[in-house]
Amino acid sequence: MRNNNPLFAILTIVALFIGGGIILSAVLGLLSGLFWLAIRIFIPVAIAVWIVRVITGRGRSRRYY
Repeated sequence: MRNNNPLFAILTIVALFIGGGIILSAVLGLLSGLFWLAIRIFIPVAIAVWIVRVITGRGRSRRYY
């Protein structure tokens, strides 16, 4: 067995933490961007569709085009 240098082990752990932090930051940035997109675009569109359905009513005669 070879003896590992304790300084090298500490530097390796620090490098892994820094790399993991960068990757985690990128993933969380992507997720927060998708969440912002959902709030900014999809929810108002869903509300608009709901309002149109409430105004027009839901009759039994559906029109298919």
